[in-house]
Amino acid sequence: MPVVGAISASHAPGILGWPDDVTAAENEAVFAAYDTLRQTVAEAGPDVIIAFLDDHFENHFRNLMPSVSVAVAEEHTGPGEHLLELLKFDAVQTFGGEKDLAEQILRTLVASGIDAARMGSAEFGNNLMVPMRLLRPEGDIPIIPVYINVFTPPLITMQRAFEVGAAVRAAVEDSDKRIMFWGTGGLSHWPPIWEPSRGSDDFLTRMKTFQNEGRGYLERDPDLWTDIGPYEIKMAEEMGDACVNPEWDREFLDLLSRGDMQSLFTWTYDDIEKQGGHGGHEILNWMAVAGAMGGTACEVLTYQPTPAWICGTGAVRYPA
Repeated sequence: MPVVGAISASHAPGILGWPDDVTAAENEAVFAAYDTLRQTVAEAGPDVIIAFLDDHFENHFRNLMPSVSVAVAEEHTGPGEHLLELLKFDAVQTFGGEKDLAEQILRTLVASGIDAARMGSAEFGNNLMVPMRLLRPEGDIPIIPVYINVFTPPLITMQRAFEVGAAVRAAVEDSDKRIMFWGTGGLSHWPPIWEPSRGSDDFLTRMKTFQNEGRGYLERDPDLWTDIGPYEIKMAEEMGDACVNPEWDREFLDLLSRGDMQSLFTWTYDDIEKQGGHGGHEILNWMAVAGAMGGTACEVLTYQPTPAWICGTGAVRYPA
């Protein structure tokens, strides 16, 4: 069966958590674009979604962060209970996992020279739950998550992310399922997670401990993830337009939309870190989708700076 399409879109928590903090024009443009993507998904009618995601310390932590991993399981869940309030969900949801096809993807990646790790059942955060709420609120399409590390260097290159996507496409070419690719994250932003090059404060010190120790830390600090919303809002108030880099975002979308992969392959870790922030590395997920779609041109549905969400917000779609 054919690949029936692909999309990439931002997944900022504020899209669900504080949607009205952006300007009216930004709000209208973003939600109109996501509505177009919702219709695109419905019209494509996929049997399974292969989602290129980065882990926000739901499953992997700094003590074990694989460069690439595939979740092979019958079911996945999200958002975690610690994220329900932040993302305005009433309950944890369960999604099918299409285990056999996920196994095939994992084995094909390894056989092709991409040293992907095996995961079991995945727990999603805003990485999947923000786009899922807006694009397929029914949550009735099985998900195969392919995780790419973006927060714990060293990271794979832009070209390697493209190759990961191409290898995943090769793994499913002969499937009898209707396949759709999703990539989420970005664009430019400096999210409130700890990383070695930034300063620290009380919140980031708590976040660092969580990132290093894992889920058990939340037993001692259960309010960490409910505090992140007010912290991001405070960041937006203090940093203003400096929360995002619209020029960099637009350059990325321009190159991506024209299928200019050779230019994007030259973007280094340091380039992205400087211009797009440590959250900007989530464009690796978009590059994986580009690889799955052969580096073809895509349609940009919107770009909005949205500093109130401390994240440049964009959305694109590819034809089948």
